[in-house]
This record gives sequence, C-alpha cells and structure tokens, in this order.
Amino acid sequence: MPEDGWKPRAMPPLGLELTERQGLACLHRILAGIGFNENMAGHVSVAADGDGNLLASPWGLWWDEVKASDLVLVSPDGEVLDGRWDVSPAIFLHTGIHRARPDARVIIHNHPYHATLLATMGRLPEITHQAACMFDGALALVDEYAGQVLDADAASSLAEHVGNADGVILVNHGAIVIGASVEEATYRAVTFDRMCRLTADALTAGIPTNEIAPEHRGALKDAFRTHALDAYWNGAVRTLVGEQPDVLD
Repeated sequence: MPEDGWKPRAMPPLGLELTERQGLACLHRILAGIGFNENMAGHVSVAADGDGNLLASPWGLWWDEVKASDLVLVSPDGEVLDGRWDVSPAIFLHTGIHRARPDARVIIHNHPYHATLLATMGRLPEITHQAACMFDGALALVDEYAGQVLDADAASSLAEHVGNADGVILVNHGAIVIGASVEEATYRAVTFDRMCRLTADALTAGIPTNEIAPEHRGALKDAFRTHALDAYWNGAVRTLVGEQPDVLD
C-alpha cells in the first residue's frame, strides 16, 4: 500500500444492500472462516440506538451458523429485548466499553488460537507488517484478569484498562477488537489475528523480528483505513454470500 495520496479509480461494488443485522451476521461467519473463534465461545456487540441498547451474538450458536435473524437486541443491563435466543452473561464485557467510548460502536471478543497463545505469555502482537500499522498507538495488554466480566462494576473496570485501544490482549483469556463500524471492526479483527499469528510464529522460530519504524506507521495507518477497508469488506462479503447465502436470512 503506497504511502502517498493514491486513490482507486473505481471500486468493485459489494453488489447488494445489507441491513445492520445482515452485516453483523456476515462479520460472525467471516471471522469464523479464519479461525477467530473457539467453538461456541465469543460474542460481538453493536451499539444499536441512542438508548444504549445493543445488537449482540446469540448464546449457543457457533459463529459459523449465525444468521441475521439469530441476532439479539439487549439492553445495557443485559436484558433481552428482542430475539428468540438468549445472550451471553458476559455481555458486560461489552457494555462498559460502549458506555465509555462513543467511537467503540462495534466490539468483538473471542479466543482465537494465536491471540490466546500470546495472552498466555502476556504479550502483545508486534507491528511487523504494513496492515498492522492500523493498530499503531492503539494496542493494550490487560493483565488484571480476575475472572469473567459479569456485572456493571467489572464492566467499568475493564473499560478503564482498555482505554482508547482498538486491539486488546486479555492475559489468560483472549482478544478484544473495536471498530466504529461492522466493516471496520471485521477488517481490524482479521488484521489483528494475522499480527498475532506472525508474532507467535516468530517466537517459535526464535528469530528477532523487524518492527516497522514509528515514523512510517501513520501514513500506512491512514492508507489502510481509507483505501483497503472497503475493498476487503466488499470482497469478503461477496465471497461469503456466494458460498453461504443463508447468512442473510
């Protein structure tokens, strides 16, 4: 990705209009497809309205099988307002961050293998490839893990430790990725997973890595946010819907 002001002449279109629920269902399956999950664990939330209500993952469904109609509307207190399924009691992992950060419209939490491996080591992924620059200055290691986040007090404490980070490793637990939209959160999660894989593989190889110099990261961060995000999302959704059209049901 060039660091200058390049812009594409034309962008291959998504080819369909998605509702918020359909986009969120696509997020679940796209991330399941790269292994950003641990069987039926993990949950995603989207700030749904000005009252603090959230559109969230259904409890008990694996991310590979989530459809738009499976998503659940919940209150800031975790009460199911609409939907046929329940929601994880760990929804409070999301509520405190949503409340503290208006920019955190979408929050993804799960236990992908390589992120969880780094979590057992108490390490953050390194910024060693260009797309990873989207996390420049936006990584956090939360090492005060004291069990599940199951109430408002624990939610507030977690939000304080996360701060303004968009990529978070929870020691002995897993990962959190935050975005301003479903599209951005998905692309960030895919990139965060790749960062964790590269870092874990480098540790296995025992060879020192070369992190990208700080002075080059800002331009790359902007370039990937402005040019690569739509291209990634459009292609990922086109591929997914072509293979699994039921995701939109």
